[in-house]
Amino acid sequence: MKKILLIEDNPELLKNKIKELRKSFIFPIDTVENFTQLQEYLVINKDNIFIALLDYFLDGAMEGQGVDLLLEHKIPTIVYTQEYSTEIREILLDKCVFEYLIKKPNSDLLYSTRLIERVYKNNFIKVLIVDGSKSFRNKLARNLQQFGLESLQSTNAKTTLELLEEHCDIQLVLIDLDISGDIQGVELVEDIRKNFPSTTLGIIGMTPHGYNSQLSIEFLKKGANDFITKPFVKEQLNLRILQVLEMLDTIQEKNIEATIDPLTQLKNRRALEVESKVLIQSALISNQPLSVAMIDIDHFKVVNDTYGHAVGDDILKLISQILKSNFRKKDLIVRNGGEEFCIVLDDLTQEKAIDIFEALIKKIASTPYEKDGVFLNINVSIGLFHGIKNDIKSMLTLADKKLYVAKSNGRNQLVS
Repeated sequence: MKKILLIEDNPELLKNKIKELRKSFIFPIDTVENFTQLQEYLVINKDNIFIALLDYFLDGAMEGQGVDLLLEHKIPTIVYTQEYSTEIREILLDKCVFEYLIKKPNSDLLYSTRLIERVYKNNFIKVLIVDGSKSFRNKLARNLQQFGLESLQSTNAKTTLELLEEHCDIQLVLIDLDISGDIQGVELVEDIRKNFPSTTLGIIGMTPHGYNSQLSIEFLKKGANDFITKPFVKEQLNLRILQVLEMLDTIQEKNIEATIDPLTQLKNRRALEVESKVLIQSALISNQPLSVAMIDIDHFKVVNDTYGHAVGDDILKLISQILKSNFRKKDLIVRNGGEEFCIVLDDLTQEKAIDIFEALIKKIASTPYEKDGVFLNINVSIGLFHGIKNDIKSMLTLADKKLYVAKSNGRNQLVS
């Protein structure tokens, strides 16, 4: 796991800052107390650090020397001083330091937390810069690098759209009004939005100072998430990027929540409908069958009626854990509702699928529920369809018919 590096020569402030960070993060925190230690540490660990928190006036270093060393290794850096200084702020901004804050207990704690979380997440995404000026693109790329963001560059609409298709990890596009080619940045935003909605890709429009303010409105109307005028203050751009990416994170989290069963943390019926389409399409193209299993807990209603729904919920969670631990990460494991589960597998022969689900029945039967004096043996019945149809509903119906046979024949068995 990537680490936070805390560089502070005041023991009391170091202790307080570690305490603050551990309240908010699970990331390991390494500390150094002077410039010599920092030099030695970076020789071995420079690739393991995703962000550094640095005391500007570091023991053993000339003023700003610690900053230069961290930036030399391209480590995003938040710099702290005891008192605010406009002069230091200008120096740090010129050096492309990520942020400059005051190192008082709990000062800007919420903001610092947001920044650290954001820089970590930025390791997994890219930004696309679309601008006609090479010098501006390169300068902006350096600024983004100090935000932990890798960037790609484009000057025109054609290249921009190609890069978006090639790089699925681009989450933000910065588009200037003036770009090469026949269309302006505003029109490019409209073209991008035809295939990339604002819920999955952020766009920030840019125009030089002095342009008609109506242009900002046009950018927003065409689908930009935000707008900024050049030249801009670095902190202003960082905050706008922060807000757009946090908004995308929130939307993604809500979408994930909508496809997850809250009790078992398995995928739900909605996820089954969406994700099965990809599996079916791939299976049809390759002419390979899928294995679709309907799983039902035997006599579950009796458990609920006898022991209460709390025990029933515990059993559902126990079954879910067994399912998670016995299937591949790529397998689609779903709680359909109630005591019913569904699993969709690919790349298997019918014989192998039968072996897997017969082993699952034995595994569940050998894993009794035991809690607070309640001891229960659990059994399941499974209906298995092996083949391919054009939609998941058809395959579920066939698997469900086999499940009915398994129930009718005495339960605790597989019918395929």
